[in-house]
Amino acid sequence: MWKIKLAEIIEEKMLYGEKVNLGVSEMELAKLKKHVWRELEKDLPSDYISVLKIINGLEFNGFILYGIDEEFLEEIPKQPINGLISINKDWYENEGECKISCVNE
Repeated sequence: MWKIKLAEIIEEKMLYGEKVNLGVSEMELAKLKKHVWRELEKDLPSDYISVLKIINGLEFNGFILYGIDEEFLEEIPKQPINGLISINKDWYENEGECKISCVNE
């Protein structure tokens, strides 16, 4: 089902001359898995890995699919990527700030 929807999104983006990122290589996936474990202490879900093999990150109509952080990529992406590790670190830091300010109020 998701592959059909993804194909529709890609087709629509191409109508407007927008490019999409290709899927990632096994080497790039290996780097991501290693760094996700080191930075977030999590394993990547196999479904997410399957998606990354087809498309590395996507922004469409308010939906964001986090991709591999650019520092781990072998080639420059066609579309800017919100990297999984960096975004999760940002969310974690912001969540911590909110808890501190909420507790002090």
